[in-house]
Amino acid sequence: MINKDDFIQKSIINDMSEGVMIIGLDGNIKYINPAALSILNKNEAEMKGKNFASVFFCDEKNDLFNQTILDTISDTSAPHYNLLNYDAGDTNKTIYIMTSFLKKHSKKVALIVMLNDMTSIAEMRRRYTDQLIKLLESLVQALSVAIEERSQYNANHTHNMVKMAEEFLLWLDKTDNLWQFDKNKKNAFIMSVWLHDVGKLSVPLKVMDKATRLGNSVEKIDDRFGRIHLLNRLALAEKRITQKEYNTREENRKNWLDFIHRINTSGFLSDEDSEKIHELSALKYTEEDDSEVPFITVQETNCLLIKKGTLTDVERKIMQNHVTVTKKILDRVDFPNDYKMVPEWAGSHHELKNGKGYPEHKQGDDIPKEVCLLTILDIFEALTAKDRPYKKPVPIEKAWAILHSMADEGSLDNDILSLFEKSEAWKVIL
Repeated sequence: MINKDDFIQKSIINDMSEGVMIIGLDGNIKYINPAALSILNKNEAEMKGKNFASVFFCDEKNDLFNQTILDTISDTSAPHYNLLNYDAGDTNKTIYIMTSFLKKHSKKVALIVMLNDMTSIAEMRRRYTDQLIKLLESLVQALSVAIEERSQYNANHTHNMVKMAEEFLLWLDKTDNLWQFDKNKKNAFIMSVWLHDVGKLSVPLKVMDKATRLGNSVEKIDDRFGRIHLLNRLALAEKRITQKEYNTREENRKNWLDFIHRINTSGFLSDEDSEKIHELSALKYTEEDDSEVPFITVQETNCLLIKKGTLTDVERKIMQNHVTVTKKILDRVDFPNDYKMVPEWAGSHHELKNGKGYPEHKQGDDIPKEVCLLTILDIFEALTAKDRPYKKPVPIEKAWAILHSMADEGSLDNDILSLFEKSEAWKVIL
């Protein structure tokens, strides 16, 4: 005769939405409720009384499910939990499994497996995660627009880098190279490319878009030399100087102004020109109140003495600080797990393998491979860009010569550079 309490307990278990399966110490399935049959996509005939191993272990697609059972058998000290994907034949499910031993008078009598179908919740979580990622990506796009509004060339720079990055990752997919990116890592890397220059929002435009050594200061010099011309004419009219003296002053004034304009846009400063700048910096003219004023200021002198490029040491430090600001901004963002490396990747793109980069002077293996790739993309685009206000584009052959020279001196990762060159991903921006 069936015990009333046993009948009630069995009825309750049969009606539960959670799955229950009891496995005897001999490995045979002693009991399984309807919910468990539904979750596992099995029928009672193929389960009840059958050996668990013969039913499940032949199914390699559900190794993690099987392993959870085995873990409980090998470690009986505590219950075992797992959230896992389960191949139910006609569908894939997400199930939560909890396993533990049933005991009677401190003696193990059976293994109980509790199952919950979490598929709908997992799907809801995936949709929610997708929404968060889309929101994050839209914010990234918004930041890109903000940079674009400030400086057109910098936005083109980022867009071009993204194009090359996407093309390179597609090329890696098609090869048997050991270095591969899964979907999440791809998305994270592309996001780091989008965000690598976000710190430039803090850089003054007069520094970021400085096309010449003097920048806007050249207009002040033109005005000053125009005033010198008027003062010379006034001195001649008042007969304080002769016509010959006037002609000499005007010739010198024009020659020095032409010299300033040439140096302002020249690519490289020679030692001879550097000496002439020092000579010019010592020259003065006389104002109406008889005060003496330098032809060029100390700041203007420092700008003209820039050996190569358009930035002074102070301006270069301001420009370089954008990397620090990039990481500072991104560290404030609570990136999802798959995107946790974005701040480090984006904030390290000026580090070099030989330790001569910035801001932290990392070197060797301290620099992730993803950063090495990002650095190469950044330099290649900067060299070949046609829209930079301060320089002409470097021909492709020369750009590759520069990149290989940097690899030879230890600045760039030679293996990654070779992969990038071989991929021809760089052609998408030419």
